[in-house]
Amino acid sequence: MTQEPSTKKYPQTSPEVAKMLGIHPDQAAPSTGVHSAADLPVPGLPVVEEINQPAVAPHADEKAAASVDSPKLKSIQEQAAGQPAYKKIAKAVLPFAAVFLVGMFLYYFFFTKIDFSAIFKSQPVAVTTQQSLDQQLEQQDATAYNAWVSSYYYSVSDPKILDPEVDNSGNGLTNFQKYLLGLNPKSYDTLGLGEADSQTITKGINPLTGGAITDAQKAIVSKYVDMEVVMNRLTLSAMQNPPQVAGASTGAVNGTYGYNQNTPVINQPVVNQNLPLGGNTTITPSAANQVNINTGVPGLLEIPDLKIKVPIVWSQNPKNFDVDLQSGVVHYPGTALPGQIGTTYIAGHSSNYPWAKGSYNQIFSTLGKLANNTSFKITVTQTNGKTVTFDYVVTSSKQFSPTDQAQFANTGKSIVALSTCWPVGSTAKRLVVFGQLTQTEN
Repeated sequence: MTQEPSTKKYPQTSPEVAKMLGIHPDQAAPSTGVHSAADLPVPGLPVVEEINQPAVAPHADEKAAASVDSPKLKSIQEQAAGQPAYKKIAKAVLPFAAVFLVGMFLYYFFFTKIDFSAIFKSQPVAVTTQQSLDQQLEQQDATAYNAWVSSYYYSVSDPKILDPEVDNSGNGLTNFQKYLLGLNPKSYDTLGLGEADSQTITKGINPLTGGAITDAQKAIVSKYVDMEVVMNRLTLSAMQNPPQVAGASTGAVNGTYGYNQNTPVINQPVVNQNLPLGGNTTITPSAANQVNINTGVPGLLEIPDLKIKVPIVWSQNPKNFDVDLQSGVVHYPGTALPGQIGTTYIAGHSSNYPWAKGSYNQIFSTLGKLANNTSFKITVTQTNGKTVTFDYVVTSSKQFSPTDQAQFANTGKSIVALSTCWPVGSTAKRLVVFGQLTQTEN
């Protein structure tokens, strides 16, 4: 037996709303002002009886939540939207950016000369082992050193004289190295043996006694002294301060021998003659001197026959030779610059201690193989940013004592002297290869 559905009663409504909702007027409940749950289309839903309730002002927190600019509302909106817009954009762009970067890397790797391996290689530290240990000991023995050096000088106001890295006597050893060896910082030749104390040590002679060098002195020299750097300082000092008799230099300042630091070769009068450049091209000495070299930018020395390609450091102070020689070959401060009239003196290592760091410790070890009439060139950067290359031809080579003034010989021409300690593994002599300017390439 089929049960007839009960007639539902709907809440009271106006005829217009009843007509829109399709409610028959007979199904509308009488107007009582209050409705029960049974009157609702879906039984069991709660009825909010607020028709006759007084209006209550919303709480302040509710106002804030309802505000369009409320952080709470924004947070809800963001959560509803999923993620912020910038994150969606980043995710969309990221694959394209990755493809672009990979493409650029492949382009530069295969079609350019960039050495990517050099990026991951550690560069050599421009400091010798001896210098590092020496500096550490200087800090530890600062008080003792100051007391020692002050005992040789009375009321000295020039801090350069007391500087542990300065060579006061001109024998190539720094004040601190003399302190370690017990030498007089003012003495060039302690016993009057006719040569610098540094040369005496090189020969295994104790400059304090004239006998054999002691084991303690050998240990000090091995640990704290780079003898090739010492010889470079000695050679430079000999060039800048030639022997004098009654105040007059024994070497011809503008002639065969070296020059005093107060009368540098680069300021000599220009000789009125043309220098051959090969072919029909010539350059006058005055034109060569018009090149203004930017000594803040390293030069480049290339010797094709020896497969040498090395930076030229324009050393400013002999106390920096330790560091400068680890960065390339060094140009002696005070000597002529490449292209100028005079002797451009450039020195490099032929050997070094096995534990010494750096890429140029044996750069000139094959310099003795460079034959006459072979060529080499030097490239420099001018102050205007442009580069100039000077071509040289080897004219002669010879071994000298570190203090021999003849190695700085000047003949009114543009000469480069390439120098190194010789034989390899020794600092007794200087091997110097001379080259004359033949051509300038702009």
